[in-house]
Order: sequence, then C-alpha cells, then structure tokens
Amino acid sequence: MKKSLFTSIETPEVNLNTLVDSYGRKIRKLRISLTDKCNLRCHYCMPLDATFMDEQRYLSVDEYAQVVEDLCKFGLEEVRITGGEPLLRKSFKSLVEKIGSLPLKKIGLTTNAVLLHKYIEDLCEHRVHHINISLDSLNEDRFNKITRSKNFKKVLANISLAKSAGLNIKINTVLMKGVNDDEIFDFIEFSRELEIPIRFLEFMRIGHGRQEQEDQFISAPEIIKNIKKKYEMNLISSEIDSTSVNYRLCNGAEIGFIASESMPFCGHCSRWRLSCDGVIKACLLKSEGLSIKGLESKEREEVYYELLGMKPFLRPKEVSHQMNSIGG
Repeated sequence: MKKSLFTSIETPEVNLNTLVDSYGRKIRKLRISLTDKCNLRCHYCMPLDATFMDEQRYLSVDEYAQVVEDLCKFGLEEVRITGGEPLLRKSFKSLVEKIGSLPLKKIGLTTNAVLLHKYIEDLCEHRVHHINISLDSLNEDRFNKITRSKNFKKVLANISLAKSAGLNIKINTVLMKGVNDDEIFDFIEFSRELEIPIRFLEFMRIGHGRQEQEDQFISAPEIIKNIKKKYEMNLISSEIDSTSVNYRLCNGAEIGFIASESMPFCGHCSRWRLSCDGVIKACLLKSEGLSIKGLESKEREEVYYELLGMKPFLRPKEVSHQMNSIGG
C-alpha cells in the first residue's frame, strides 16, 4: 500500500513543507463548517424535522484559527466557510476576523444569503471576498417549495447588495429533473443580466437526498447537450483542481457545471473538510475522519499526516451523513 508523505519544496524565495499524498495531490484548500444548523429545509439536503448537535460540541474560534494557521505552514492557500448555514454561527464575526488575518490567498463563503445583509461589511473588511450563494429557483413559489421557507425576495435582495459591495458572487443551483430543470435558460439569462456566474450542480447521493436522487438526477452532459441547441459554449480554462467545468456563452453569460456524479474530479482534488465539532475529513463522500478537538500542535500535525492516506482516488458511490453536517 502506498504511503502518504510530507515533501519539502524549495524555491528561490521560500521553503515550504507541503502536504502531498501518494498520488501527487497537494492539499491547498480547506472547507470549514461552522454549524450544522440551517434556516432553510431544502428537500435534497435535510428532513423538515432535522435535529442538530449541541453547540457545546462546536470548535471554538481559536481552535479553527489554530488549524488554519497550522495548515498555512504546510501550503494551505484557500479557505471556504460553510455550514449548514454559516451565518447562523453566533461567533461568525469573530471567526472571519481571525481567519482574515492569516496568510491565505483566498477566503470564500457558501451561504443561502438569507442573513447576508447583516455581514456585508465584515466580509469586505476581513477579506472574505468570494461568495457562493445557493439559489435553486427563480420562481418564488417554487423556491419556497424547495427550501420550505418564504425567503425568496430576501435572497434576491442580498445577492444585489453583495454585488453592489464589490464581492465576487457565484450562484450555486442544484438541478433536479422535474423540479427546476425547466429553468436552465432562465438562469442563463439571469447570469447575463446580472453578470454573475451560475454553477449548475448535479444532485449528489448524500444523506437525506439519496431518497430522491435517482428520480431527480440529471447529468451535466445532458444539460450541456440541451444548452448547445440554443447557445454557443466556449470553454474557460480552469485550475487543474477546480471542481467546476466552466463556459462563456455567446450571449455573455458565464456558467459552470459541478458534475461530481457523472464527471468525478477526485484524481485532482486538493480539498479537506473540517466539521463544526472538530472532525477533519479527506473527502465529502467519506464518513471516516479524525478529530483534532483538544489536541496540541504536534498531535494535530500527526493527524494531518494520517489524513493524507485517507483520501480516496476513486469517487465513493454515496455516503449516509447529512450534507448540512459537513458543508457544501
């Protein structure tokens, strides 16, 4: 069995210890989940009567900062803050202040945008400049049905507010056959009009969503085939570890596809995930992880080393844990 390793990379300017596994995948991105709570109940993510963990189990702000600071020393470049819904975390402002002070190239946030108006200034001030916003329908009644809430107008208003503040916005749309797949061209026009990229996500076999995934799944190649009937699509070059395949359309819209089911990108994946209770995982689709909660610096380093050997090269078929417990 191949072993994972730390490799030392020397350049004229720096000497970095870099986390590289036995397949040559460098870990340079971390998703950190602040809470498993959410103020929406999207049917593909969690049940209506979902229960959440006791907040006493959460990592503290300082513990998150320790882990990110550790990994920066090993070449971490990007952090994305997720949930559940991360803006529900009571210490959100303190956390972005801590993370924003660390030597990261890019800090992002994935949110449903319901509470985004409360934190625009904090995001701008602390370098959280890349915002992915979940929006699965441009029809208010349908949005309310999917999310089992009545926040459509608030979300649209906060998208405009964030764009006006100069934040880099992308829209994440989970496409579901018979639910919202008839809105693909509406989203393309939405992208053109607002000059905001849209990312179409395949419905994944994770947690609660597995119950409906087979019936509602629609593949990215099928969507692309339909779009090409109306628009010319020009491929946009992306980094090798990008999760999305992106296109610029002849009408000026920019769209992408996160096709984990039909076009897995595991072979180039550069991401780890940290749950709100301190379990660090090598893959979204693996239940196994290692706890770093309460560990000293050297002990955490041993965990990072061990985790390198836990990242699958081929995509697991499904996983039973809920999406809101580990973040998107």
